[in-house]
Amino acid sequence: MKHCFELPFVAFRISGDAEKLFNGITTNTRNGTRNALLDVYGRVVAAFYQKFEGKEVAIALSEKYSDKFLAAMKTYLMLGKCKAEKMREKVFFTTEKPTEHGILIPEKNYFIFIAEKEPKGSIKMNEEEFLCLRLENGISMQGFEFENEMIMNTDWRDAVSLTKGCFLGQEIVAKVTQRGKPPKKLVRFAFAQEPTQIPFVEIRSKCFSKKIGKWIAYCSVPNEETQIPGAEELK
Repeated sequence: MKHCFELPFVAFRISGDAEKLFNGITTNTRNGTRNALLDVYGRVVAAFYQKFEGKEVAIALSEKYSDKFLAAMKTYLMLGKCKAEKMREKVFFTTEKPTEHGILIPEKNYFIFIAEKEPKGSIKMNEEEFLCLRLENGISMQGFEFENEMIMNTDWRDAVSLTKGCFLGQEIVAKVTQRGKPPKKLVRFAFAQEPTQIPFVEIRSKCFSKKIGKWIAYCSVPNEETQIPGAEELK
């Protein structure tokens, strides 16, 4: 059954030679569905979904970080003779492929859909239902599980290409990668009881999952921590 949720996101269309622009400053190639703009310290300015059409690209990102993204991009847009225009369409999370017209960005087990209206025949999820669905399926997002921290501390590492060439923050990302592991990691755990305060662990989001009969939490933990009392790591 098709479920959908209207994300607190905005969409932008970047015209001009967006591929050349992104190739020099963002973390991933045009073929990736996830990408990110980092600062020079390797911290996330904006993590976003993308869909290239020729040299143009449509992106969807948390509205909370859109101003920071545009401010960081301003000089690069001018130098690259590109333009970022906010789209009037909304951004939806959907569990099945829509048949309506829109910009579709496929992920492993869901879709990001940029369109004027939600997919027809969808069951709208409330915030609690959406949270549980994400935690059960290992779907983290900026503005929910992480903010402006080092991208290698998150589980958005598939938004980073280590072979594409230069991007902002690449030197820091390379150093962290060469050391073998970042200082922290974002991990999902299952708990029999509701997790509250855990030493050395920062709980980012949590819900009770009826699907597995346990609490699930996204947690930021030191990378050397391999065992959390009362917790089972979910892969």
